[in-house]
Amino acid sequence: MNWLESFKVALEGIWANKLRAFLTMLGIVIGISSVIAVVAVGQGGRAAITREMEKSGVNLFVLYVRSIGTETISPNERLSLQDAAALKASLTSVQDIVPSSVEYGEAYAEERKAQAVVVGTTPPFAVLRNRSVLPGRFFDQEDLAAQRRVTVIDESLSNQLFRGVDPIGKQVIVRNTPLLVIGVIQRERSAFAQFDVGPQRSYMYLPWSTWSALFGTNRVDQLEGSAVSPVRVNEAIESAKQVLNRRHGTEDRYEAYNVAQLVTAANKVAGIVTYIIGAIAAISLFVGGIGIMNIMLVSVTERTREIGIRKALGARQRDILLQFLIEALVLSLIGGCIGMIIGVGGAFLASYLLNWPPLVSWSTILIAVFFSGGVGIFFGIYPANKAAQLDPIEALRYE
Repeated sequence: MNWLESFKVALEGIWANKLRAFLTMLGIVIGISSVIAVVAVGQGGRAAITREMEKSGVNLFVLYVRSIGTETISPNERLSLQDAAALKASLTSVQDIVPSSVEYGEAYAEERKAQAVVVGTTPPFAVLRNRSVLPGRFFDQEDLAAQRRVTVIDESLSNQLFRGVDPIGKQVIVRNTPLLVIGVIQRERSAFAQFDVGPQRSYMYLPWSTWSALFGTNRVDQLEGSAVSPVRVNEAIESAKQVLNRRHGTEDRYEAYNVAQLVTAANKVAGIVTYIIGAIAAISLFVGGIGIMNIMLVSVTERTREIGIRKALGARQRDILLQFLIEALVLSLIGGCIGMIIGVGGAFLASYLLNWPPLVSWSTILIAVFFSGGVGIFFGIYPANKAAQLDPIEALRYE
């Protein structure tokens, strides 16, 4: 019996027991579809995380004073505006650098109030952080130098205080100080917006001189910078830390993080989670393989007399072995193909609902299908070998 005849006999056997064959394939279908869907959605999630983090720019880094536990930071160790100017002037690897200071407060407007994160910074901040200001504008050097009481608010704060009315030219009061709204920062449409539950943080940005006068402090919490290129980020960070330690007479007192590090860490965690869940889903493939072995053993028992007749007519052991092995392989591959279709469809549906790109790679599909074929062969060998070794005389006597 050649391969084609064995394949036809296998299909006839499957068709003759459709329900049993379907239930046998179910484990393979669930396993393959789960693996493909989980891996595709996981890879899409990693891509979405990377895209969200890279919106600010992969060459962005943040410098701050290292502090452990309840350790206090002495005044001479604190960052300053002069540090920002010195870093920009002395380091060729740094494209721009701005101070950033944060306080929390209540903002009032038109008899409404909202909690806000009040950020004090300098004009290059909007470009550095890739913030789109529309309508209005971000504050400029004149606003900074004149210590003008102006502010730029984000969409969230605008919606809370002005309820859809254009806020440009209106006032927001913080700490009994009226601030003129000159711009609104557009809220980024995040791929993870559907997970944003509970109250969202609202931001308002002030010229650093205005922020300093408002809160009565010259404190600079961190320096946010950008390297001239992504490949020089680490160089910029190390050089900046050396300059800061030299300026403040300290040793290893300053620390930094960058977007590239966050992307790498997030990808690593997402990858581990994806493969763990994928491995758990793959267990159903093993269960499906056991189902195939079980049904093939039943098939061998049911067709013992048929096997005896085939051997009596001249069928060799390898012919019988091939026949049952192909039947197990066909069961597994049909289940694999059905699982592949369901898995790809499920990946696209899940990605659509989660609002991130499905990354269904051909390599994942091919590996899953070949794995399903391997499962069929592995779990079909024992029943097929048992059928091939049946004694023809005993098989013909079997009732």
